[in-house]
Amino acid sequence: MKLLRIMSGILIAAIVFLPAGCSKEEPAAKLAEIKIVGTIGPMVIPLARMAETNALDSVAEKTSLTLWANPAQLQATIAGSQGDFVSLPVNSAATFYNKGIQLKLLDCSVWNILYLLSTDPDITSMEDLRGKRVVVPFQGTSPDVVFRFNLEQSGVDPETDVDIFYAPDPVQATQLFLSGQDDYVLLSEPSATTVMKKAAASGKTVYRNLNMNEVWKEVTGGASQIAQAGTIALGAVSENTAVMDAFLEEYEKAVQWMLDNPEEAGEVGARALVEQGFTADVLAESMAYIDWRFTPADEAYDDITGFLTALMEASPDFTGGKMPDNAFYYGK
Repeated sequence: MKLLRIMSGILIAAIVFLPAGCSKEEPAAKLAEIKIVGTIGPMVIPLARMAETNALDSVAEKTSLTLWANPAQLQATIAGSQGDFVSLPVNSAATFYNKGIQLKLLDCSVWNILYLLSTDPDITSMEDLRGKRVVVPFQGTSPDVVFRFNLEQSGVDPETDVDIFYAPDPVQATQLFLSGQDDYVLLSEPSATTVMKKAAASGKTVYRNLNMNEVWKEVTGGASQIAQAGTIALGAVSENTAVMDAFLEEYEKAVQWMLDNPEEAGEVGARALVEQGFTADVLAESMAYIDWRFTPADEAYDDITGFLTALMEASPDFTGGKMPDNAFYYGK
């Protein structure tokens, strides 16, 4: 018994005095690279900030940033698992999930980015658009869906009461409007701010008539709001809790930094979007018209489900034919 007690004491001492840093489990190896994919517009700013500062260095040796510019490129990115974290509309994330793509919705951080602009100061409601031709970019995407829903819920038939002209992209929608060919256009930021600034420089008066999220809240009785856009973890990363948690922590910091430092954030965005021609001043100014609120997916669950339910009522195609189950939401 005495020998047993001596041996036990030696074992305990050995455990207590293990050299610092020794453990039974080795820390997980860093990933060689994390690929972040953003879209063209202000949503890329916090992602660009993360890439520039290598914010994910605790879990990856390198963080890179690429962009998707249109729905076809987004489809290719998701289907081909060409990124680890992708910024995109929430209803697009639900659609991809319902098609069997391996992903997790991490957050909803953009709650409004969409405006109806016109040369007509008398447009104060969706009803005022009866008989008007409105230019809308990207048929069938989130802005189109939101616009049509707001029309329908306001008692305006988008098929017969309004002439919706679909432009292939925001650039052409902007050109149609600024040229005077059309007087009403639906635009996201920063395109809306770009139009306002260019119009003012040419002596043309343009009105930011309708905030689509405010209209949404009115027509739904405040039951939900537009869960516009967030971020997904794609493929194998969607099973790596440590990496997803690191991303969410750093992304929240990047969003807050952007809001606290709009001029510097505009410069970060301009560097990321140099090929698209967005300037730092436009990107900085546009932030005042975007409802940025970082919200983890599980905390945004009620608003997201309310938003998706409303879209489902308009057309099941807007969410991939059904509501996503709880496994869609990280943390749920």
